[in-house]
Amino acid sequence: MGKFGGEHWDAAESDGRIRPGRGPLFTRRVLPGLAPMLRKEALDNGVPRSVVDASDRPTRGVVIPPEAEGPFPERLGPFGWSSEDPGPFRWDIITRLRAHWLLCQDAVACGWVALAMHGLPHWADSEPVDLYSTRTRRNAGSRFGARFRPMPAKLTTVCPDRLFPTLRCVDAATALAQCLSTVARGKKTWWAPAVPGLDDREVRMVQLIDATYQCTYLTADQILAAAYRKVNRRVLEDLLTLCDYGAQSPMESVLRLMVRDTLADIGGEPTWTSQVTVSLTDGQVVKDSHRGKKTTPDLACTSLRVALYYDGRHHDGDDQTDTDFRLFQQLRGVGWEAVRINRALLADPEELMKQVNAAISRAAAAPAAE
Repeated sequence: MGKFGGEHWDAAESDGRIRPGRGPLFTRRVLPGLAPMLRKEALDNGVPRSVVDASDRPTRGVVIPPEAEGPFPERLGPFGWSSEDPGPFRWDIITRLRAHWLLCQDAVACGWVALAMHGLPHWADSEPVDLYSTRTRRNAGSRFGARFRPMPAKLTTVCPDRLFPTLRCVDAATALAQCLSTVARGKKTWWAPAVPGLDDREVRMVQLIDATYQCTYLTADQILAAAYRKVNRRVLEDLLTLCDYGAQSPMESVLRLMVRDTLADIGGEPTWTSQVTVSLTDGQVVKDSHRGKKTTPDLACTSLRVALYYDGRHHDGDDQTDTDFRLFQQLRGVGWEAVRINRALLADPEELMKQVNAAISRAAAAPAAE
């Protein structure tokens, strides 16, 4: 997941470039610290014309000053951090929003760009900038320009960007509802493994809600209220029961959905719980602040002592592989069954369920589970 913490992360937090949220830093976008400016303003401020002419231009009349000198820690430089590259766009969606807003400062950000401004690190950077405006504006002929919509009569707005303190966005609940609508209608897609009992749109909607839970403090009730007449209420209510405030990555969300029924035949009504911390000394569930050796599975059934881990790309390195192996052995040594799952296994539901069910069976048969 990259490296987090240190002076650059501290500076980003103190500068307000990391929005408050439930999740750890890697679940929240770091807003860029390098800000676009009007070309005329740059010249008026004494920036040499040669520097201005050599600067990048995210849109006509706007330039981005030269990049600050590094080195910067992994995934945190002057352009902030999000979980993906901007796809067909040169710049992340926040930088593009700021650039377009400089030319139309009455506008209000909405949809995916607004949710990114509220901290969502996933899926938004490959989208164009959507803006509400009180003025009649023609949408750009190119997909790289902003898309303007008429300003609604009633709209709650916030100003979450300290670098541009008068830049307005719709509130987080409204932005999420707008994004959920695009997913529900098939207008926004991304790769997700097939999950039995759910179609691909429903899987993506759960992933999106889980990710927004991490980067904000929204609740299910707030989401339902904001989604009125935007998303089918019955469908959304059903999906909210499948969501989890503790899922720290989209693939963890998929893993939870896949194994949700695996404990149905076990007595005592065991459940899967996200982000449970387990002591590697005695196998007991402990608080996250516990100072001894510990591990935090992505999902755990504490009554059976079964732990599931999703291994993202950061687990591919040799050092991390060795660490994972030692942790696996230590967890087994204190009476837990563990299953490590990567992207390939997640894409093979039959093999995944075979391994998870085997771990459950071994745990249920063990004396510690009695």
